[in-house]
Amino acid sequence: MKKFDKIKTDFLDFLQYDKGYSERTIENYQRDITKFEVYITEFSINYKKLSKENIFDFHSDLSSSIGPRSFSRILSSLRTLYKYLFSQKLINDIVLNNIQSYPSPKFKKSIPSFLSQEKIYDILAKIDKSTKNSSIKIRDKAIIMLFFTSGLRLEEMTNLILRDIDFDNNSIKVLGKGGKERYSNFDDLTHQLIIDYLNKIRKFPLSKSNIDDNLFVDKDNRSLTRNNIQYIVTSNLKGLSLSAFGPHTLRHSFATHLLNKGVGISAIQSLLGHAKLSSTQIYTHVSLEKLQDTIDKAHPRGKK
Repeated sequence: MKKFDKIKTDFLDFLQYDKGYSERTIENYQRDITKFEVYITEFSINYKKLSKENIFDFHSDLSSSIGPRSFSRILSSLRTLYKYLFSQKLINDIVLNNIQSYPSPKFKKSIPSFLSQEKIYDILAKIDKSTKNSSIKIRDKAIIMLFFTSGLRLEEMTNLILRDIDFDNNSIKVLGKGGKERYSNFDDLTHQLIIDYLNKIRKFPLSKSNIDDNLFVDKDNRSLTRNNIQYIVTSNLKGLSLSAFGPHTLRHSFATHLLNKGVGISAIQSLLGHAKLSSTQIYTHVSLEKLQDTIDKAHPRGKK
């Protein structure tokens, strides 16, 4: 029987090379599965004979240190692992069913914060006032607006290269989760901010020597990291009385604006790069103002 540490290594290699998952996603899987490995090692449990009672005990063992949301994520990682084990004929369908049918703990999904267009303009004005370096100022405004008008994930923005941008059509080729490609668009203001940024910091127009460079760089011309971009966004969104602020706030705002303009949820799902429609639905709450406006127009007791 293969030792579990070898199984874990093979599985993570499968996620990287066969599924094309990002480094960060693989790190999350590794962290989740390591918790499971510690548990089965401590209690001498054979992973090939995992029972529902074992899963319940594992859940109970972690319940004092993590919440239902975190365990739900760990359970999802284990389900993916056990599907892989089944595909490799290392477990039978009974064991697979034990993990697949174990109920995920319930938790209340919070609705992400949402920014109006006026708030976005306030953020751009804040950058103008607080950033002395004109090149950095234009770059940071371009990053904020590109998140807001394209709905990119942080990882997608970090990996964006010059070749991916079609300035003639204001569109971007995005390499999303699992190596899946999709296209998104940006508006004319974002187009101009990116052009201004490229003219000030990068060699432009594009040439064969720089077309595969990352779009956003620092003052020393080094590619911005995930943490760099995260910091740029969060530092500029602070002070806006939001329950959460960061790149995902801008992504959620992108989706909510589309919904409020009447764009169908399936189209929004495609633009966001969600594999499941249920993932999109958490983003698509309608603003209270929009709901009230609908009631006022449609309900017999509404304001006319």
